[in-house]
Amino acid sequence: MISFLYTVVFLALQSVTETQGPPPPARDGDPEGPNLPIDDNLWILLVAGLMFGIYILYKRNQVMNRAASGS
Repeated sequence: MISFLYTVVFLALQSVTETQGPPPPARDGDPEGPNLPIDDNLWILLVAGLMFGIYILYKRNQVMNRAASGS
């Protein structure tokens, strides 16, 4: 019963937001196009991804070194 109510609530919310529509298309003279939120600080996302990749490689290297020294 709870899952049914959950589904009905989200379907009702979806139908309300559906009428808003997408942002307007860019004009011919507008070189930037629509200003979407991710366009402003994309470099932060790239730096965070690079740091996370380095962290994963570092942790994997530590695990491999412990396994090699334990043998």
